[in-house]
Amino acid sequence: MAGTRIALCPHLSVEHYRGGEKWVTALANRLAADGVDVVIRALPYAPGGERRVDVRDVLHPEVPYREAWHHDLSGFDTAYVFYNPLSEVFFSGGGTRIAGIHSWAFVSRKLFESHYGVVPTATKLLYRAIGERDLGRFDAVHTVTPAYDSPHPNTIHIPNFVDVERFRPDRQDRAEEFTVLTTAAHIQEKGWDTIQTVAERLSPEIRVVTTGDGAGAVEGLGFLDEDELADAYARAHVVLHPARVDTDSMVINEACASGTPVVTTPLATHVRENEAILQAETPRGMAHAIELLHAGWRHDDGYDERCQRAREEGETHGFDEIYPRLKDLLTSPPTAQAGTTRTEVRV
Repeated sequence: MAGTRIALCPHLSVEHYRGGEKWVTALANRLAADGVDVVIRALPYAPGGERRVDVRDVLHPEVPYREAWHHDLSGFDTAYVFYNPLSEVFFSGGGTRIAGIHSWAFVSRKLFESHYGVVPTATKLLYRAIGERDLGRFDAVHTVTPAYDSPHPNTIHIPNFVDVERFRPDRQDRAEEFTVLTTAAHIQEKGWDTIQTVAERLSPEIRVVTTGDGAGAVEGLGFLDEDELADAYARAHVVLHPARVDTDSMVINEACASGTPVVTTPLATHVRENEAILQAETPRGMAHAIELLHAGWRHDDGYDERCQRAREEGETHGFDEIYPRLKDLLTSPPTAQAGTTRTEVRV
């Protein structure tokens, strides 16, 4: 639709710059480069007060950005809101309103999960009480994972994307020492405690590194910008991602695009287990999987084939594959039709 004005509305500050914030930034930048009138309206909240970037360093100069506790979106044709119950309190108005489901809280079938605090648990409870009615205020729902059981009659599944030109196997040579990389937030929901336990179980010739600060047997690499992060993925031999909470994992997507096998958890939202993606439920099982990959690499026994399979998996989430569907959703948004569901299932 020519002249469509679009507001992208994350529930965290873009400067926190984790998965959702990177997603909205990359999408806004590409839309702006395509001449689309797009803005970002965010809440002024960064968990733990952690702001990793300056917004103007990562956002296209033609994308206006504003933080506030309430945004009136009545001047926009399309408002894409990262969904939370009662989000209309923070983001009101908009010609066509699309709820984006990016959180595990709305996917998980468990009400209480020990790794979650009071606020996420309360959010789950509120969603179960009013979610169907609350989502009815939106014209459509976009989910990044088919594991989400949507109550909305107009639900579209479009998975997350990854820049397969930036995250690619030939970007760097593999490190000489067998290296395990972790890149998720250092929180229990993403398995930071498990990572440290796994690292202590591994053979001495295996090096474990992480973005940010290290701890114990895990060596810290400090903050990495996107190019440095892509280099780290390419140099690593395996990515360890023992998340307890995930939707369509950006870590797995980036690792696979880099041709790097992954050891992760068997969540319903994770890519099914295959030659490139090994799954385990315990630190012992994850350590065993990493040792298996180490042996295959050391003895030239199938490791390269696993890397090729990883790249194939990553390419299914390539930006050029996924972006046109998102652009179509935002510039020619669907209208709700009772009793029907529009679903994109290609992954």
